[in-house]
Amino acid sequence: MKAILSLFIIANLYATDWNWLVSLFKKEIPTIEYTVDTSGQNPRVYEFDTQGYPKMHCVVFLRPDTKTSPTMQCVKTTEEFIKMNLKIIKGK
Repeated sequence: MKAILSLFIIANLYATDWNWLVSLFKKEIPTIEYTVDTSGQNPRVYEFDTQGYPKMHCVVFLRPDTKTSPTMQCVKTTEEFIKMNLKIIKGK
């Protein structure tokens, strides 16, 4: 019983740090984020390259209007284009 109680106490003490611990092992995917200058709106655009096969370059378009859904389009890409996108991200 003491072992279960002490395990419960230890788990609660470290529960707040669990997200931090898990984040140390997550692989971060580079993403390009920017806003599009349009009249009367402020949409955001996210671009990223998928890590699986086939490798795809995806663009997500988010509008500030809550009545519209995000738009996403993906196209096949090559290693050359992925390296070029990484150079653009590092240049920021």
